Amino acid sequence: MFSRFRRPASRAGQILIPSLLVIPSLLIFVYLLFETTKLSREKIRQQFATDSAAFIQMGDYTNLLNRTAYVNGAFPYRIFKEAYECPPETPFKKSDDTPDICPYKLYYANGAFPKYKNDVEGAQPSTLDGVKKWEIEFDPAVRPEFITNPASQQNRPLLDLIQQNNSPGGFRVMLEWGTAIGYYKFYSQVYSLLGSVEESQWTVFDRLTESFNFFRKSYYLNANTPDCVKNPGTCGNDGIYSSGGFNSNKLTKGSNFFMHYVQKTGFTAKVFTGASLPPYYQGYTNPPMDMTSMSPDGSGLFQLATVRADKLKAFGDGLDVFQGWDTPANYFNVDFNQIGKCTETGRPCVHAKITSQCPGYRMHNGFTEDNNCVWPAPTPKYQTRLYP
Repeated sequence: MFSRFRRPASRAGQILIPSLLVIPSLLIFVYLLFETTKLSREKIRQQFATDSAAFIQMGDYTNLLNRTAYVNGAFPYRIFKEAYECPPETPFKKSDDTPDICPYKLYYANGAFPKYKNDVEGAQPSTLDGVKKWEIEFDPAVRPEFITNPASQQNRPLLDLIQQNNSPGGFRVMLEWGTAIGYYKFYSQVYSLLGSVEESQWTVFDRLTESFNFFRKSYYLNANTPDCVKNPGTCGNDGIYSSGGFNSNKLTKGSNFFMHYVQKTGFTAKVFTGASLPPYYQGYTNPPMDMTSMSPDGSGLFQLATVRADKLKAFGDGLDVFQGWDTPANYFNVDFNQIGKCTETGRPCVHAKITSQCPGYRMHNGFTEDNNCVWPAPTPKYQTRLYP
């Protein structure tokens, strides 16, 4: 007998059961991927906005420090070197038998202006572009208040451009009174101009950092959060008021930023008597020239500007910026504003560390050169650097 062949039952429906599990899981995975991407994209956008805002705001500090370094050292050094050096100037005769002295050398010896430590007498001003540290300084014996970085205001009551008794070295220069007045006028005009430049630089900086508008505007434009759109005046407050950040390290004139002045100046020179014997006598400005009209606040004739050492170190180590942001809603209703909140802001945040560093400074390495390129050795080579 022939056995009947029986075909197996159709299995087409067996895929239905696994599909009921796999397809929903796949959909959940797609939703999870979408929500994760959305969250990551917003975090990246917040990080970029905060980095950009911090870098732009710190640029104001770098500009001020570099420009102040120029005003402190390079500008007066080159101006007086080119104006007073011999040649083109004619050396002053002296009352003794020693060689004549150049006006540039004499005025530097009296503490009138700074010069480069390795300056070559009689040559053009030294080119300092390739020099790591510009060692420009006042004569330390005459201006001891500026040997190091002053921690407070250092106004000098009187500066004699040519000393009243005898010039350094025990001699008197044979300088006629009218010529001496010309030297005084040039000196006061130069430092009055330098003071005006520094005062203008400070005024601009102070306005830009009064409420840190560059940080706020940059963050507003790049992040465009609902909070910023609704309250632009408080946009970026988390980043600005972070502990160890911009607001807590704000520069304030008279507190951690100082402009130093000379209040009176004098000089000694020969005065023509009109008589046959003696035709001249050694005269002195009596009273000394009052320089308080040379500055807006009546402080005197500008000499240099400095920043307190602890602030320079803070700028070198870096200012912390913790900028909070609100996470977008998600399909799973997970509250990332609570799960991922930072202790610094009370909500999720991104972090940036922004610095202004001069050559030779290494972050977190103590007082390596103190991050001080303002004074002494004013070197305008600060750079803004961003760290994670």
